[in-house]
Amino acid sequence: MSKKEKTRDKILASAWELFLLQGYDHTSTREIAVAANVAVGTVFSHFENKIDLLMAGMQQQIAVIINQAKQLDTQHSPRLKLRHYAHPLYSFYCENSEFSKLLISDIIWRTSLFKAQMDEFKQLLFSEQPKFDETKASVMMDCYFMTLIDGLNDPLPNAENMLRQLSNKIALL
Repeated sequence: MSKKEKTRDKILASAWELFLLQGYDHTSTREIAVAANVAVGTVFSHFENKIDLLMAGMQQQIAVIINQAKQLDTQHSPRLKLRHYAHPLYSFYCENSEFSKLLISDIIWRTSLFKAQMDEFKQLLFSEQPKFDETKASVMMDCYFMTLIDGLNDPLPNAENMLRQLSNKIALL
């Protein structure tokens, strides 16, 4: 790992820790720089702005959750695979609802940032099928995200309720 990558990772880890501790709105880029032991300009040389730090942190956390869920994945059908992965992801989003709402409101207009991760996830859902069905995978992801948005709008987001709603939707496919 290069020095630049190590610095980026240190900034990202410091930002994530402060976001969890203080909240996104109450964390400044100056505090992130101090925690990472770098100059404020260094933070901006790696991340354009604070929301980009949050997005990178969320992407990193989501990748970890998906990799952990892969270890326990015994499902064969795309619908059951989606339920399997949705459960820990919805729990994460509910536990971090402040970040999740910010992230969703920002990425709606910048979907290219998560395109590779989404494409990989759709392939994962169909990994044990003889043929990948792009339309069905896209509809399943639409159900997943609309359920997430609806669930996060609840005053007390609940992963179990979201999972139940998702199950009802994808049962129609």
